[in-house]
Amino acid sequence: MTDEEASADTDVDKREGNDDEKPRVQSTGAVVVAPSSVVEGGPEPNNPSALPPLVESLLCWTCFLFCPAAYGLGYARSVLLSSRWCNRLRRRALGLAGSLRPRLGSDRKDRALPPDDETDEPWIPLTTHSRAELDRCSSPERYRSLVRALERRHPSVLAPTEPDLHGRGADPTRRDFVSREYSADAALVRALRGDGVCRRLASLSMRPYDDPSTGCTTSLLRQYPDDPLLRRMARLWRHLLALPTLEEAKRYRRLPLTGVQPLVASAEVEGHCPYRISLVLPAYREDGGEVRHRLAGALEAAENPSDVEVVIVDAGGCRGLDMLLSPSGSAQGHSDGRRSGGRHWGRLAVYRFTSGGGRGPCLNFGASVSTGRILTFCHSDTTLPRHWDAKIVATLERGGLDGDRSSSRVNSCAFSFGVDVEGLASEHEPCTAVCRLPGIGSLEAAVNVRSRLFSLPYGDQAPSLHARVFDFLGGFPDQCLMEDFELTSLLRRREALFRPPSDAPGGVAREKVAIVPGPPALCSPRRWQKFGVFHVSYMNTRFVNLYSGPRRMGPDELFTLYYGKKTPDRAVSESPWEVELSQCLKC
Repeated sequence: MTDEEASADTDVDKREGNDDEKPRVQSTGAVVVAPSSVVEGGPEPNNPSALPPLVESLLCWTCFLFCPAAYGLGYARSVLLSSRWCNRLRRRALGLAGSLRPRLGSDRKDRALPPDDETDEPWIPLTTHSRAELDRCSSPERYRSLVRALERRHPSVLAPTEPDLHGRGADPTRRDFVSREYSADAALVRALRGDGVCRRLASLSMRPYDDPSTGCTTSLLRQYPDDPLLRRMARLWRHLLALPTLEEAKRYRRLPLTGVQPLVASAEVEGHCPYRISLVLPAYREDGGEVRHRLAGALEAAENPSDVEVVIVDAGGCRGLDMLLSPSGSAQGHSDGRRSGGRHWGRLAVYRFTSGGGRGPCLNFGASVSTGRILTFCHSDTTLPRHWDAKIVATLERGGLDGDRSSSRVNSCAFSFGVDVEGLASEHEPCTAVCRLPGIGSLEAAVNVRSRLFSLPYGDQAPSLHARVFDFLGGFPDQCLMEDFELTSLLRRREALFRPPSDAPGGVAREKVAIVPGPPALCSPRRWQKFGVFHVSYMNTRFVNLYSGPRRMGPDELFTLYYGKKTPDRAVSESPWEVELSQCLKC
């Protein structure tokens, strides 16, 4: 059962058809699912498991025994094989093989070998990138765009650093050259760290890629080792990778997008942006009553809800979200999601997202209209544990609940994984909820092994990170599926491979992806109840391997295969930063 919860698809069954195909929650708590014909097979809707409960439970727990080995193999393939010592070993092995071929009489053409220089450093991108951004333009094209963008936005960083030997009164010394070179490098670092468009272009320009002429992986630096800008970026790459300091993240204040007004809001955005956390909830074909019920639970569980901003993004098909700001309770007698028992959110706002493109653009839009210094991305059907807000702040800003500081910097955090099986219990059915979802314990155990040992939590575990860090890393990739997998993979890669330079601000030794101690975030069980634990786990494992394995299936193709329908329509085919780049280069 490897990588069960690909992209946190607990609510995927609601998106597979029209509104008549949605699960319906009855008063007994049981989920009744109407027939659907667009899912990858699966059991009959009226039978939660196609296999006998004992057989399914045994299969799930048997697969769980192989989880550490499978997760370890994926970790080694995606992280360890990119380490510096592995790059050196690979280069030496290729060099040895090339020297032995003439002696063995082989006329096979030697592969191009990488030089013995800073290219042995493990590759870590500066930002996230969607598959479309990688395929849309080649690295040389991105590099030419980077040079043009720097010429327009930061022309001083491209100025030559050598002293003018022919200038009047010039006395070039080593000290003058070093001083000028240092100033130019510092200006380049400031430009690439502060300009999001140039930062993305630099990341795409320096990335390794497959050279069809030689059949091996290469990069622009290996092909053009004398290019001054490429050499400067390679020398300064670790300075460009270093995260903003924790003090910068705490001071970071961002006003929401101009010209974007919420559908409804409990308060206006204030200039000083006092909120510690922005809870971003994407909603697609959600019922306002269910969202209200979940928010009421999160409100009761929060320690300081007045310091929390709730941003709900209506991605389409939602009903009754205006009820969230109703001063009276719902028809069922529940308290409203904005205020309960004298406790209230600092701000609650509902925004409508119309640009399309799937979950990645939707989540980025929710982050762009948020004002809190910490962003927490939560599914609308996820139940957060008690004091979730204080635990997130303690983990991100104090290194843990006890405030112990270590040499590691927490770049992001997430909760442990759990399934809300208690909601399946019914007074008319005496059997326990666990018996009605055989194998669910193995699923929870496998996901927590993946999260804790291999630092790969997914979106249904309420990932959280500072807004400054989120913007610095480029947010979620602009794609319809696997956006949380890409962002978490980048954070995990930084944890395993990145070592900040000795003169980096903050003085931290390394980064880590932390799991918040305590109870887990509980995910809705409706998908596993509908199709069975073993079937859902197998399908999610398959799709993760299709995406990240040798086939590297794109998110659009994967979306069509997964949901059985075409990809979401987009207002603009390019990513927002590419649109900004086009406008910059046209000026």
